[in-house]
Parts: sequence; C-alpha cells; structure tokens
Amino acid sequence: MSRSSPLRWTRRSAFANYAVAILSVAVVLVAALLLEPHTRSSPFVSLSLCAIMFSAWFGGLGPGLLATVLSVAAFTYHFVPPVDSFEVMPADLSRIVLLAVAALFVVWLNVARRGAEDALWRSEAYLAEAQRLSHTGSFGWKVASGDMVWSKETYRIFGVDETVEPTIDLVLQRVHPDDRERVLHEIDRAALGEPAYDYEIRLLMPNGAIKHLTVWAHRVKYESGEEELVGALMDVTTTRETQAALQTAQAELARVARVTALGQMSASIAHEVNQPLAAIATTAAAGLRWLTREVPEVAEARACVNHIVQEANRAGNVIRSVRDLARRADPEMTPLDINEVIDEVVALVKPEALRHWVTVQVQLASGLPLVRGDRVQLQQVIINLAINGVQAMATVTDRTRVLTIRTEQRGSDQVLVAVQDVGIGTEPERLDRLFSAFYTTKPDGMGMGLSICRSIVEAHGGRVWASRNTGSGMTFQFTVSAYR
Repeated sequence: MSRSSPLRWTRRSAFANYAVAILSVAVVLVAALLLEPHTRSSPFVSLSLCAIMFSAWFGGLGPGLLATVLSVAAFTYHFVPPVDSFEVMPADLSRIVLLAVAALFVVWLNVARRGAEDALWRSEAYLAEAQRLSHTGSFGWKVASGDMVWSKETYRIFGVDETVEPTIDLVLQRVHPDDRERVLHEIDRAALGEPAYDYEIRLLMPNGAIKHLTVWAHRVKYESGEEELVGALMDVTTTRETQAALQTAQAELARVARVTALGQMSASIAHEVNQPLAAIATTAAAGLRWLTREVPEVAEARACVNHIVQEANRAGNVIRSVRDLARRADPEMTPLDINEVIDEVVALVKPEALRHWVTVQVQLASGLPLVRGDRVQLQQVIINLAINGVQAMATVTDRTRVLTIRTEQRGSDQVLVAVQDVGIGTEPERLDRLFSAFYTTKPDGMGMGLSICRSIVEAHGGRVWASRNTGSGMTFQFTVSAYR
C-alpha cells in the first residue's frame, strides 16, 4: 500500500507571491481578449476566477485579494460598456458586483483550504517529530485485506526503506527467531477479532543488532463496517540495555557486599571450620589407637571413621556456603525451604554472635510452603539483617543480648522472615530512610547493605520493612513469594 507524504508549503518571498498574482491576471486578460472574437460571450469571468483561485492557493490572502482587484478592474475597463473606460452604466453594475463577490468567495475558500492543509501538515510534522524523538512508530493493519501502513518512524525502527510496501512477511523477517511464535500467536488473535494487544518483542536486524519493541494496538471499526488494527510500537532498546547494565551493577555490588560480610565474619568462619577439623584430627587419632591394639577394635574404629565423615561434611558445607556467597553468578530462582536457608545462615552467623556475647534463637514455623528464590541472595539478606542486629547490641550491657530469627506464613502465597534484636534501636523519623542507598547510622558504614537487601527482596516479589519493638531494639521483616 503506497504512502502519501503531506503537502509541504514552501516559504516564498512576498514579492514572488504578488508577482504571480499579477502575472496570472495578465495572462487571463490576454487570453480573454484573444478568444473573445471567437466566442459568443466573454470568457474573462471564468478565466479570471481561475486566476484568482490560483493566486490565493499559491500566495495566500494578500495575492488573492490583489488578483481580485485587478480582475474586477480589467473586467470593468475591457469588457463592460463603454469599453476602454472605467465608466459604468447602472445596468452593468450588478455584473461587476457579482464578479467581485464570486472572486472574494473563491479567495475565502482557497485561503481556508490552504489554512486547513497547512494546519494538517503542521500537525503531521509535529507528530512525525514527536515519534522520532520518542522512538515511537505507528501503524495500521486491515486484517481482512492485509493492507498495512507504517509511519516514517516505524520504517526507521524496522530499518526498511520507505518505498518498500509493509507486509506481515516483512515483519516476520525482522522478528527475532525466538519471538516469532509469540508474534504468530498475536496475529492469530487478530484474525479471531481480539480487541486489544500489548506485548514486547525483539527484532534481529541485518547487522546482527537486537532491538526491543513494546507494541500496543486496538481494533477500530469505522462507520462503513470496515475494521482496522491501529497501534503504536516503541523502541525500548536503550531502556532494556540500561536495565541490564543496572542489574549487572547491582549484582556485582551485592557480591561485594557479601564478600564484605564474609570479611566481617572471617574469625567466625575460621572457628566454624577449625571445629570439625579439630574433631577430625582427634577422632582419627582415636581410630588409630583402636586399630593398633593387640586385638584391633574394628567396631570402634568404624565409629571413628563415620564421625570423621560427618565432621568432614560439616566443614565442607561451611566452605561451600562461603564459596557460594563469594562467587559471581546470575540469580537462580528455585523452590527453597526457607527454614533450611536460615539454618545454613545461623551456622555461619552463630560463632560471630557468640564472640559478641549474643545468643541466637530460631523460631521456625513448621509446614511452610516452599518459596521461590535464589538461595545465595536470600542467605545474603538474612546474614545482613543478622549481622546488623548483632552489631546493634554491641553496646548493650543492661540486658541479655538475644537475636531472634523466626518464620511464619503470611497469607496463602507469602512467607515472612523476621530478625529481631534488643539493641539500641533507631529513631522513628529515620525508619523510612533505613533502606535508602548510602544512608547509614554506622560511623564506618557505606549505607548499601539494607538497600541491597531491599533490591533482592523486591526482585523476589516481596517487601522488606523495619519497626521498633515495644521494648528495646528493632525488628526487620521481609516477605518472599511462595513457589507455584
């Protein structure tokens, strides 16, 4: 289907516009004088109206009025008796007035038409410029006939020359192979008469570049009964690339935060690993003694070996947890038992808590549904909240330092995790700022820990918040979606 371009009125000098009006009337006058001997009536009136129409269309109101004045003057002088005189008989006055009225009407019509066309062009030009600036194209598709029309920006987005006729096959050629099935599904929906569409696809350009498009469309039915899909598509490639870069930066920042937390717990981790290693060494020595007796005690030696295996697995689990927390990897959303995740965290955090004379209590609800999440990221959230709680109680001397971690079901599709301390707490006016980036209440803090926690929890479909306890300390809580 061919596309028509709006008529563009070029800006000409006023001299050229008025010169055209004078020349038009002069040409008409000469033609009428030459034709008059061969016609029964003077052709000047008809020809002059044509000249006036052209002058008004070409130059606007001023040239149109000039052509009108010149035409009326020429008609009065050359074609109204007495000829070659501006003297007018009363009987002929009505002919002159009629020509003047007709000419003015023609000028008004042409000026109004030109104004409407000029306004239409400006409107289309503004729309085209807005589409170019916002990377938004428009299209129309008559599903029954297959006729399609694209705006200039749509051609640019698809990387197709404007002389090419847009078709569904052309669209499918540009669609990324992994998204063609989705596009075909939307085409089938259109054929079935669905009223509205909203989806995102990717284009694979000839140079290998990938574009991300958001498409909106709805069905329009005209008075004639004909239906057409009218829609818009926006190139959101820059937005998606920015989001991907932001996610990468957030993931790296989260990894750095995990490594920082591990550094803070290095003494506890070393203690947690040394304990099974010491047990392994002691048990191995005992096993050797059982085996080197005059009558080897095989059963006792076997028990020692089993204990060695258990302690080795315990040390291996600690090392695995540390390695997972330090590694750089994409989030892996899997069904998780949140209570198991907390048990793994407590194993890492408990020695650090004991160093600060903090008792860790767990109150884990039974029968909780599995949650959908990344094990390492959820561990990071709980570790961060737990370490914050331990540090908040560092100056407490008038009460027992207790850190409580509990779980409970929240509704049918959420699981809640709460970390409660009995520390110094935070002023009420600061609660809303705790999760803001770079906000910290610690002299040596960066203010990123809780901000990262919020990003992780929100990525898991939950929310995180803090509240002051009735007594002393704070409670940090977050929810995570159940796995479905």
